[in-house]
Amino acid sequence: MPSDNIFNTNIRVFNTSPFDKDAVWPQGIEIAMFRVPIRKKDGYDPEKIKSFANKLKANMATNGIVFVVCYAPQEAKSRPFEVAKAFSDVGFHHIDNIIIEKSWIPGKRSEVNLVNSHDYVFHFCNGDVWKIDRMPVRRYLKVPDEVSCMGNLWKVEVGSLDDAYSVDLADLLIRLADILPASLIFDPFGNSSALIKVALKLGHSAWIFEKDSKKFVKYNKLIKDLSK
Repeated sequence: MPSDNIFNTNIRVFNTSPFDKDAVWPQGIEIAMFRVPIRKKDGYDPEKIKSFANKLKANMATNGIVFVVCYAPQEAKSRPFEVAKAFSDVGFHHIDNIIIEKSWIPGKRSEVNLVNSHDYVFHFCNGDVWKIDRMPVRRYLKVPDEVSCMGNLWKVEVGSLDDAYSVDLADLLIRLADILPASLIFDPFGNSSALIKVALKLGHSAWIFEKDSKKFVKYNKLIKDLSK
């Protein structure tokens, strides 16, 4: 494990990847939230994903929650469901699926971030007991009080195209899971500043793996700036 990790306000960023042999994973993870590398050129491999899911399960707290964010790449539209099956196959309990309707940043397009207008969020539990709090989601989506269920289609701001997922989405998923303050949240693929911002705002601990050295430095600075 590299020594250049950040220990500040319980937010820790490591310049590594979940596929690195020397990566030291946190234990007792209460929420894992991440966007998987979904294209072949990004390193997607079904066996690697299954091996990753198995290792994640071994480090999750009992009844810990997992949010797997995917889009459907042009090369294989069914790939998100292949990813979801890998998590079910290693023993995660599938709770639900959420479909994110993304609000575009005008004039910007990118196959990586905006390949289509929707993301899938697959919701798993490392056990059979979980609590869901839909009220923060209802308020964000401005669902009328008389509507009994806000459903699983959320319209969420994309945020920066440099981020794998937005602050709004991270905030909503963490609030949906209804965890206690100072809970441990883990993003093994990084590539987003959202978890840093939301964990600090909501008073949670976070571990993030960020293989890209430039982004690692960027997130290091962000933690220091937000912690002042």
